[in-house]
Amino acid sequence: MRIKEITNEYIAFDDGSIMTYHHYQDCCEYNYADFSYIKEEPGIYTFDFDKDLTFEPVDGSGFRFGSKNFIVFVPCYSYQNGYYSSDIDIYFRGELVLSSLDCKWVENY
Repeated sequence: MRIKEITNEYIAFDDGSIMTYHHYQDCCEYNYADFSYIKEEPGIYTFDFDKDLTFEPVDGSGFRFGSKNFIVFVPCYSYQNGYYSSDIDIYFRGELVLSSLDCKWVENY
């Protein structure tokens, strides 16, 4: 399974699998996984991932996913004033794989 497309909202794989994120917004925060961060990583579009990816949170900064010996880091950010939640959920193939992942608080927006 290879990465076919990376956008700000999702990562699409050539087998039809999709990785995305979701945040239940309280009011004035913007929490997201920065998938575009990995677009330029060497080998990202040519590596053949296992069908069963592994997922691991990186406390306060994002998460890792991968298979075999190829692990990819995806940073997660929260733009807000510090009052609202800074978490997101990560989904793969429509299944929740990481819940309430804590994003890095960046600044007011």
